Amino acid sequence: MPMLIQISIAVATLALVAVAIMLVRLLIQMRATAAQLERTMLHIDESMPTILRTVEETREVLDSFSRVAARVDRITGQFEEVGGRAARLSNMVVTEVLEPAGKVAAIVRGVRAGTSVFVNGLFNRRAKLNAGTGGNHDE
Repeated sequence: MPMLIQISIAVATLALVAVAIMLVRLLIQMRATAAQLERTMLHIDESMPTILRTVEETREVLDSFSRVAARVDRITGQFEEVGGRAARLSNMVVTEVLEPAGKVAAIVRGVRAGTSVFVNGLFNRRAKLNAGTGGNHDE
């Protein structure tokens, strides 16, 4: 056999041995990866009931928050309504009570001032009359 063919056969044989070694190493790595995957799946299977309980509890908590938020919205609306009523009531008190009371107070002050002027006028007139006659009348 020619030398070139012998060298080609030797190189091909070495290449096949290298491929075989790589395939063996690949199979070993795949076996280790499969074993790790199997262990991971066992952990997931063991954890799944806990995860499902946690998800269900979270759903219940969110439902409770939703119900509480609806109640808070309703209470807030009621407070808003009460605040509006209180504002209307205070406006009514101001309009219906305080404004007329202020008018009455102004009338009372006016009457007092008028009465004071009238009474002072009477006393001043009487004093002038008494002063003009000397205050002694024996007739």
